[in-house]
Amino acid sequence: MSEIRELTCSDGHVLYYHTWIPEGGQVKAVVHLLHGMAEHSQRYDRFARYLNKQDIAVYAQDHRGHGLTATKAQETLGWFAERDGWLRVAQDSLELSNVIVSDFPKKPLFLMGHSMGSFLARTIIVDAPDLYDGVIMMGTGPALGILGTLGRKLAQSHVRKFGSKFVDEQLNKMSFGSYNKKIPQVHSAFDWLSRDAAEVKKYDDDPLCGFVCTAKFFDDMLDGIGYANSLVRAKKLHNDLPILIISGSMDPVGGYGKGVQKVQELYKAAAMEDLTLHLVEDARHELLNETDRDSTMEYLSLWIQERI
Repeated sequence: MSEIRELTCSDGHVLYYHTWIPEGGQVKAVVHLLHGMAEHSQRYDRFARYLNKQDIAVYAQDHRGHGLTATKAQETLGWFAERDGWLRVAQDSLELSNVIVSDFPKKPLFLMGHSMGSFLARTIIVDAPDLYDGVIMMGTGPALGILGTLGRKLAQSHVRKFGSKFVDEQLNKMSFGSYNKKIPQVHSAFDWLSRDAAEVKKYDDDPLCGFVCTAKFFDDMLDGIGYANSLVRAKKLHNDLPILIISGSMDPVGGYGKGVQKVQELYKAAAMEDLTLHLVEDARHELLNETDRDSTMEYLSLWIQERI
């Protein structure tokens, strides 16, 4: 059963979120799912309904600047806040996780983030180390090094020059312009998301997907990638927290496998004991919308159930 609900956050901002609760109320666990950049949580309906069949409930908010949270408040798409946007969106997520704990006390809670949502998840688990029973990092990536530093300086200069809500085509092109380079026949700017042309078309046709984000968003996002890839922060995690890193071997965000191996090394250095890296052969960025999504959904469900 799917439902749209509202959460008034600690700063008064209204967050819209979707819930998928198994029919009959039999709930073994809950997944709090964090969507990626320039998309929204309703896109995870198929996966949520699949988990419901395994008696796993799913909650997923539309982040600030995205989906219903943006459109209901007539906010700028791709904009978090005037300041500290990354930490604010992370705080929103923690507040919704606390709602889930209130709705389903004593049920295992798993945090799952895709792409930008994976960097949020990697930020949040450090700030709430006792809240989650496992974390899934899907479509994540490593630290950006000097490119991240230069990109952030450019984003900040654009904010000063044009304002925080400036729709930043230059930074968008710098971030994603090369993502189709290993695809032989390109039909869409977003072919790097999936080999399934029908799913790419759905994304192309969705007015709440694929928009160009603001200069302040890129500043916040690069800030978040830094938080996510901090070894100092990762070492604050409880060593027994189960972590699954899952990516397509042809996902440019994960460096075609090499970048996510660096993420695995980060958590190995933090002495995590239940750490799994799973590369889906030939898959691109959106594993849940790929041609082999059924086997990926089964893999994710089994990983969760083995840790309930």
